[in-house]
Amino acid sequence: MSALYRYLMHSVLLSQRYLPPMLIFFGALAVGTASDNGPLQSSYAFGVLVMLICSTWLTVAIVNHEDPTQRQITLVTVGSSLRVLAITIAVVGTWCLPLVAFGLICPLVTGDHPVTAGDLLVGAVAQLASAMIGLAIGVLCSRLLIRRIGIAMLTAAALILLMMVRRISPVSALMKVLSDEKSAAANAVPTTLLAVVCLAVLVVAVLVTRTVADRRD
Repeated sequence: MSALYRYLMHSVLLSQRYLPPMLIFFGALAVGTASDNGPLQSSYAFGVLVMLICSTWLTVAIVNHEDPTQRQITLVTVGSSLRVLAITIAVVGTWCLPLVAFGLICPLVTGDHPVTAGDLLVGAVAQLASAMIGLAIGVLCSRLLIRRIGIAMLTAAALILLMMVRRISPVSALMKVLSDEKSAAANAVPTTLLAVVCLAVLVVAVLVTRTVADRRD
């Protein structure tokens, strides 16, 4: 599995498909948090939204970076479609880590906020949770399920908008928790629970994608 991870990381690095979503994330966060002097967790709420959009884009770009022929070669070599998909998701997650780090640091540089370790921890968990939902949407909208790029883009946009509906979306719930101006201690438990929900959504999305893709192949 480590060999497959290294191969996919090297292949993605050479493809440079990670650059547009990462640059958009950096730029949007820098502009969106500029001169902000409110509670730090409220700034992280904006980062959660940007993370959702950019992690979805990043996932689609990385999952689709192999053409169908190369993917078949990888599947035959590895012998397990679930293992290939899981390692691909791990690669996407690795590329999301610099986004999380930037998302934590950027508001501290561009704004003026009192900082506590609890705020940073809650912000990190919230952004990772949002990234997991982005990974889930991205894998469902990848070439493995939706072959036409136009339909895939519209589906991804619709799902991202759906994540803004408060009553059904863990991402919207995360943003509400961070914007309530409560202490990090008060927000730690709901943020962690929502992160667990996001992880469950990602696992289901991966299993659904693997099942449908295997039937097509």
